Amino acid sequence: MKVELSGPGDLGHWYLVDRDGNAYPLVERHEDHPKAAALFGWTAPKGVMDEEEIIDAAIDFLMEHIGDEIEAPQEAVNYFRELEQDAEDE
Repeated sequence: MKVELSGPGDLGHWYLVDRDGNAYPLVERHEDHPKAAALFGWTAPKGVMDEEEIIDAAIDFLMEHIGDEIEAPQEAVNYFRELEQDAEDE
């Protein structure tokens, strides 16, 4: 399942969006940025130990990749499947 990177929202949150427009919350906390960026191929700058510098580098990377598509990680796939099941149950 392909998903697209969307964000940042008004509160700085980032999302993975499926073909139906459903959004999976990818970044909800400031500290989530490096893990999210890693899904798109980012790695932390070598020799940088300051957490804030690492997070800033991850944010910059994500900004450059808005709209990029990736294969959805399993937790996002499960989230979207639950949404589909809930819609079918209604």
